[in-house]
Amino acid sequence: MMTICKDPVLNVDTYGNIFMYATHRDLTTSPRHIIRMNEPVRPELLQKALELALIRFPQMAVGLTRGETAYSYRYIDKPPVVLPLQNHVSPYWMGSADTNGYLFLCGYCRNTIIMEYQHCTCDGHGFDEFIRSVLFEYLTLCGHPVENDGSIRTRETEFDPKECEDGFELLNDVPRSGANHHPDIPSFHMPEYDSTTDANELVTEIAFPFSQLKAFTKKNGGTPMTFVMTALSRAMHLTYNTDEAIVAEIPMDLRPLVPSPTTHFFVSLLDLPFLPEYYDLSFGEACRRCSDYFNTQRALEHSAWWAKQNGDNVFAIHNSDMPIAEKEQAMRTRARNYIRRDSFILTNIGAFHLPESMQPYVLGYSAILPCAYQPWGVLVSSYRGYLKISLAQRDHNMNLVRNLLDTLAGTGVRASTYSYPFHTTRYDGRYLDR
Repeated sequence: MMTICKDPVLNVDTYGNIFMYATHRDLTTSPRHIIRMNEPVRPELLQKALELALIRFPQMAVGLTRGETAYSYRYIDKPPVVLPLQNHVSPYWMGSADTNGYLFLCGYCRNTIIMEYQHCTCDGHGFDEFIRSVLFEYLTLCGHPVENDGSIRTRETEFDPKECEDGFELLNDVPRSGANHHPDIPSFHMPEYDSTTDANELVTEIAFPFSQLKAFTKKNGGTPMTFVMTALSRAMHLTYNTDEAIVAEIPMDLRPLVPSPTTHFFVSLLDLPFLPEYYDLSFGEACRRCSDYFNTQRALEHSAWWAKQNGDNVFAIHNSDMPIAEKEQAMRTRARNYIRRDSFILTNIGAFHLPESMQPYVLGYSAILPCAYQPWGVLVSSYRGYLKISLAQRDHNMNLVRNLLDTLAGTGVRASTYSYPFHTTRYDGRYLDR
């Protein structure tokens, strides 16, 4: 039975609710954002900054209730917490007593702030809005002379309920078409992708000046996303000796096409194939072919149609009348079956922008997309002219990274790397705080 809450903050999204029913083994329930500061983190001030930012972001001051037939949001009357992390492996559970029920984690290690979020509450772009507000409050409390240039949602501005609207409802009013939809085709999968173990992943951050990539695409065509896809596909082809199609799931932000200030999950999960015949092409030509194909998938009519198709199917399960355990299994089965269509997930959250006055205190930024049920999770971000490819992988085969670096070098890109074991904050609705 469909229920709509009168409080917009507590409304459940059309598609984002799937993450409530999944676990960190099924879906990327807890992506990580990493902010490297110029001085050791002061946790007592960071905790106060969270409290202040939550005044402006009430949609982040919520927890989850596991009901008899569905999950629902609830307000939290406990303070947010800042948790110590000794390395890149989180020992905590999202939404549990560890976080006082909050659906985000804020941790620290030396001069680094680590923030993660339960994907039901927002997407990467939406969470970055919250992070910027937290950083502004924190640097202000530290006594630094920072100023808001109007790009940060601080307490000087009022919360607008549209900032937590369900963007998928806006798709009802835009043209939609399934023409040119990418058909399901056999795609390359690692044998390990069926693993249900909860072992650590290996993350490698691959960083290089964004200008090097732009120099290539300006001369040869393509986009940053299809450039990365071409490089990854060629590296996988060399590493795993495969001639199969490699298909990436691309979560595409819909806000540029359907404007909305929402911080909630508002993306279309599109497919980008690297077809077998591309292996025989030059890097530049393969990159252009990927771009030409992806242009048909990311067009408004198609991306809106595909997002609504998926959203309506997920929302129907959420609103169905079945016991919670059965519904969890149905959602997890749907999630895993959907993931089986593709080789891996490749997401680009774009540039992390801060006012000029804040930049001297924030030395670096990156984000990680956990593997979950996939063999790899790849996230592309950029900050102050540097692009980072964060490659999470299950098999810990460094040959993939080496082949990727060689492939990038062939295009004129010289990258540095940093690898480490990683585990995201775990999530399972059975362990929610009450």
